Amino acid sequence: MVLHVDFEHLAEEAKRHGLKPWAYVSSEASQRVVTIGDPASHVVIQAESDMPYTQVAAALTEQGLLVAHGRWLPDPLAGELQIQEQTWVAAVAYKSVEEKPGLWVHGYRGEPSVGDVLRDFYEEMSAESGLNQMPLDEFLSAVEPNVVVLSPDELAAYAEGHV
Repeated sequence: MVLHVDFEHLAEEAKRHGLKPWAYVSSEASQRVVTIGDPASHVVIQAESDMPYTQVAAALTEQGLLVAHGRWLPDPLAGELQIQEQTWVAAVAYKSVEEKPGLWVHGYRGEPSVGDVLRDFYEEMSAESGLNQMPLDEFLSAVEPNVVVLSPDELAAYAEGHV
């Protein structure tokens, strides 16, 4: 069951329904969607805001809520609630054997660390070009990688033209 409330009343409604103070924030089109859920009672309280993520997070914190990336969704097949993992995008610019630099892009469910990105980059390059004999540290020294990781909110901001 999902209760939709005005953003400014989210914390008081969560308290009224006895929910824990964790608010999960995600982006949908140009809005931030905030959900607070309870898997035991199958209750989700949802609110939307047009504010950027940083302002939404600050307002929720002022209301006494803890903030995390994600979104509670009902799972009708399992009869319970689950947190939706959002897509993060990582890009690695690197020195290639060609005249121009190389660019490797990969999507992740959940936030990857720079180490995760570099490991995946190395493994894919090794598989494609037979670098299995080259140790990771030598490979990284040779290609001089530059890693950028974009969160779901940063991706939404780019899509909205606010960056």
